[in-house]
Amino acid sequence: MKEPEKSLYIRVIELALKYPKGFKSADILDNNKLNLEDWERSIVMRHFKNACDHSNWNDSTKGETIFLFIHGNHSQANSPDNMYMLTFDAEFTFIDFLELKFARENAREARTLSNRAIWISIIAIIVSALVPIVTASLMTQTVKIDDNQFRSSFTSAMPALSSSTSVMTK
Repeated sequence: MKEPEKSLYIRVIELALKYPKGFKSADILDNNKLNLEDWERSIVMRHFKNACDHSNWNDSTKGETIFLFIHGNHSQANSPDNMYMLTFDAEFTFIDFLELKFARENAREARTLSNRAIWISIIAIIVSALVPIVTASLMTQTVKIDDNQFRSSFTSAMPALSSSTSVMTK
């Protein structure tokens, strides 16, 4: 089954890179991993034909191709004797694809982490606002002093007050 994110070219390039010493057209066209539909097969076949034409006419301006004809019968693109390789442009396109895919994954992960950090900071702000309020409501005590306590504290403080006023008058 084809991955929806990969175009025909990326899938073909990915498969062709598994043949570093070259490949035949059948290695690509008849590969079960690619599972090419008829219209995809005709596009890939056109690339093989253009690679043969470039070699035959020694002219790389006629038709674009991702393949480079190495040796064989350049007058027949699907000859079993023909060997092909990927062009440098095709390989660099694949590298660019991998870099873009990696950058997208990193961006997705960074976004997830930044959203988590934002939520953690919002929770921290709410907690830091609530802690003093809760602390004040739970920790404050109402102190009641009756008349006897007030008088006893007042009379115990009186000798100290009278001695300090006597020092000041002297």
